[in-house]
Amino acid sequence: MSREAVFETADAIESESRQGYEVTRKRVLFEEVLLVTIHREMGVLYVALTAALTVIFAGIAFLSRSALPAAIFFGILALPFFIACVVRLMVRLDFVSVFGRRSKAVMRFSLRKRRAREVYGRICSRALEVQRAMMEMQSRALPADELPPAPEETSGAEHESLQ
Repeated sequence: MSREAVFETADAIESESRQGYEVTRKRVLFEEVLLVTIHREMGVLYVALTAALTVIFAGIAFLSRSALPAAIFFGILALPFFIACVVRLMVRLDFVSVFGRRSKAVMRFSLRKRRAREVYGRICSRALEVQRAMMEMQSRALPADELPPAPEETSGAEHESLQ
């Protein structure tokens, strides 16, 4: 059994994973963010397990219809699994993933779709802001004569020979 929590700090996204008594922390600094994605998944294992439990309990309820109390009991047991399966098929999970140079943070959103989009937008804008500020500081720190030379233009023939 494991639990994960993701936090936003002033300079990074921190992911804390707890497995029993073991705690693992990962940090993705905004200055090292390479990619931020938002996507939707169904969770095939979850859907398969809830569907299987629905079929099992509904099958027992159907087979024990001669004993009405048992049929009602197993029918009631099948209902929450059926509802959970249908809700997951309709709603799905939203994932926001932040990839850095050395680590990755993943946030899951089950019902709060707007919150997932807000978090995605906030992380993208914050990473862009921090990376732009770093670029400005680096350009101010280097005098014009110490700047690296601009890449030379190559002709198409030279470009092909380099490949």
